[in-house]
Amino acid sequence: MLWIIIGVFGNGLLLFFYGFNLVTGQRIRPIDIIFVNLFLSHIIMILFRGVLTAIQVCFQKIILSDTECKIIFYLQRVARGLSLCNTCLLSVFQAIIISSNNPKWAKLKAKAPKYIVPLCVLMWVLNLLVDVIVPLHVTGPGNNTFSDLKKNLGYCSIDWHAVTASNLVMWKTLYDVVFLGFMVISCGYIILVLFRHKWQVQHLHNTNVNPIPTTETRATKVILLLMITFVCSYSGSSIFVIIMEKSKDTSQWIMYMSAFLNSFYSTISPFLLISSDSQILSCCNIFKRIKNSHPHSLKSQNTFKL
Repeated sequence: MLWIIIGVFGNGLLLFFYGFNLVTGQRIRPIDIIFVNLFLSHIIMILFRGVLTAIQVCFQKIILSDTECKIIFYLQRVARGLSLCNTCLLSVFQAIIISSNNPKWAKLKAKAPKYIVPLCVLMWVLNLLVDVIVPLHVTGPGNNTFSDLKKNLGYCSIDWHAVTASNLVMWKTLYDVVFLGFMVISCGYIILVLFRHKWQVQHLHNTNVNPIPTTETRATKVILLLMITFVCSYSGSSIFVIIMEKSKDTSQWIMYMSAFLNSFYSTISPFLLISSDSQILSCCNIFKRIKNSHPHSLKSQNTFKL
């Protein structure tokens, strides 16, 4: 339950921060739109997957209707797909930002921010449509019709046989592989650029000197760390999903581990960004200055009264 509270707090804090900047128009960056979509998908995932799993761990039983199960399962899959798509978009956009300054890349850098909003809208539409049929095969735990064909997910049941027969698994796997492929390619390019930058710095300066990384380099390293964390979390969660599909009787700990790994990236990612984003750090410094200035102002007022 603690990791759910931490995840909701971290994602909610950054969603409010970046959303407030977008609404008020203060220091808007194109990448902030991606962050808003990413943190929104994380909150949906934690609330509709992590909370239900925590309730199941504590009370062992959740009674949901067929409609509630269909909505919850659908939102879980949409949020998971949005997390994948937005992390992929984040990695590709950052790879373009740190690319070389030749004329071709310069044109792409200038055009890239204009396509962020249409791409974010497209990702919402794609993820809302790609899993729209899956809820038709989901029922509540109390519905025992064709129970021999259904897989118990703890709080809901799904007819894996029907899902597999309709080729939804194949199309969903292909969909995920495409975005993971773009993420891996951009990740490899980012690593190449960082190594090249490090070599150039070492070549121009004394090898004993440890240069201070720029804000852009630090942000790029954090986004790279986000991608690696996502791939590890996604891979671990997928392994447990495959085990759940192949096994006849799914044990509780497999479902709990799948839910934990599925929410791990959503929980840890906002705190990685908090430690690196210059805007958030500057706001924290301003807040500290205001907080530290209050005792001095109170002291001066008391001195004046005396």
